[in-house]
Amino acid sequence: MPLPTLVIVGRPNVGKSTLFNRLVRRREAIVRPEPGVTRDRHYGRAEWEDRAFLAVDTGGMASGKEDDPFDPLIERQARSAIEEGDVVLFLVDGIEGLLPGDVQIAQMVREAGRPVLLVLNKADAARSREAAWDFYRLGLGEPLPVSAEHGTGVPEMVEAVLARLPPEAPEEEAAGAGEIRVAVVGRPNVGKSSFINRLLGEERTLVSPVPGTTRDPIDTLCRRGDALYRFIDTAGIRRRGKIGDLKIEAVSMILAYRSIERADAVILLLDAAEGATSMDAQIARHIVDSGKACAILLNKWDLVEKDSRTFDETAQDIRDRLVHVDFAPILSVSALTGQRCERVFDLIGRLGAAHRRRVPTAALNQRVREWTQAHPAPSGKGGKRPKFLYATQASVAPPHVVLFTSQVSTIPTVQYGRYIENRLREAFDFEGTPIRVSFRSRREKAAPRRRGKGRKKDGKP
Repeated sequence: MPLPTLVIVGRPNVGKSTLFNRLVRRREAIVRPEPGVTRDRHYGRAEWEDRAFLAVDTGGMASGKEDDPFDPLIERQARSAIEEGDVVLFLVDGIEGLLPGDVQIAQMVREAGRPVLLVLNKADAARSREAAWDFYRLGLGEPLPVSAEHGTGVPEMVEAVLARLPPEAPEEEAAGAGEIRVAVVGRPNVGKSSFINRLLGEERTLVSPVPGTTRDPIDTLCRRGDALYRFIDTAGIRRRGKIGDLKIEAVSMILAYRSIERADAVILLLDAAEGATSMDAQIARHIVDSGKACAILLNKWDLVEKDSRTFDETAQDIRDRLVHVDFAPILSVSALTGQRCERVFDLIGRLGAAHRRRVPTAALNQRVREWTQAHPAPSGKGGKRPKFLYATQASVAPPHVVLFTSQVSTIPTVQYGRYIENRLREAFDFEGTPIRVSFRSRREKAAPRRRGKGRKKDGKP
């Protein structure tokens, strides 16, 4: 189902990116103070109190600098994000107090007609508490005090956000057993709509167009043999071309993220001539965070000048740029000519099978024991190496494997987890799906029995 969306807006340097990072709880999402609107906008999945939402960090608006060339561009991309968002978080700086730029932004968010939460950052400073009263003049209600840097007030703020976000929608009735939901995502103009039309035109088994959610353009059902596919297409956003390329990019990112959440498998469509960009990397990261199976398709392959090495070199470059989905199979296609498009349905089937694959416990433990013996985790304090006890697959879609060991706190979980993930992928054909690997001590599963429980001190019952 699509994620509800929270859009963070405000002047430059009020702490939007710091708050964004705290919401998504990921250091990698840091926004550097570099010029350029693409770098200033970031997207991330936030999970709080068993609820998930999409957080959008926009660039700083109303900088107050005369003739700032970035102000109009940043405002346009922020407006587009607000239009597609469900709730707007308007962040203000309590130390600087109320400035003309805050008044301008307040007017913009009121005109958008979205629920607005006014948040006063740096509220731990004495000056901020004094300035709080000034922000009532914005007409957006009582400012909610927080410190994005230290986390003060953030849990209360998140509660207020969750109260304003739309309720979680039930699973779509049409997405029943046996139906495979496929999201086709990518940058504008890479050929998403043409690609889907090519698949449907070849099959001649179109069932019917089915309206998607209120935020998504359209879903299309297609039957091939006994399988029913629901293609989730975000290409419809291109019809809004009159609003400008920058706005299209911002809105298409939000729609792509929502489509990913609804899907079982994701096709990340690239322009073969242009390769992968930073926007594609953001989408790839969200695919992995959402635990979805993925394939990368290089469209417009017919336009590429090539020799026998072109595909391998291009594929390696894609994997180097999209490191989060380096496990995804890559296929070159042409929506225009139909080249290799007939292979896509088989590819989707393999992705779905791998995504839901469950490995027998005995086979899993045998292989994990071999891998941990061949490449043990490094020694911890006192020279003791972690000892592998047993492994179990906790879930599927995506596959999640848990290793129970001793000395868990000494294991470099990222590096060693990656090693185990790669071995799992090779041994059990987990093609195109992310794999979760976690480490636990035996005590985390069940509390150990106390020694001598149920006996008297002399050892007699």
